[in-house]
Amino acid sequence: MWLIVNEKELKAYFEGLKKLVRGSDRPNPPQDSDCPAEPEIRKVLLRYINQPVVIGTDAGNVSGILQEVGADYAQIAESAGTRVVIPFTQINFVHTT
Repeated sequence: MWLIVNEKELKAYFEGLKKLVRGSDRPNPPQDSDCPAEPEIRKVLLRYINQPVVIGTDAGNVSGILQEVGADYAQIAESAGTRVVIPFTQINFVHTT
């Protein structure tokens, strides 16, 4: 089984676990620098919700209706009814049709 996490999330997880084990009653409030910025691709994709788009990836193009934009993925409903989830890290371009 493979697990993909970024270093900042992993550090935060272990810091929280350490506080639970040691019994710290007062958690530290999150700092502004700890919050990741919204990816630019997400801002672009949000403009095209419920519209036909083509998203280019290294594996090929995916076309259909953009149904959902999550924190790090986009979901497209293809014409055959298949739903495809594409991580932002795999997106090369977005084109409206």
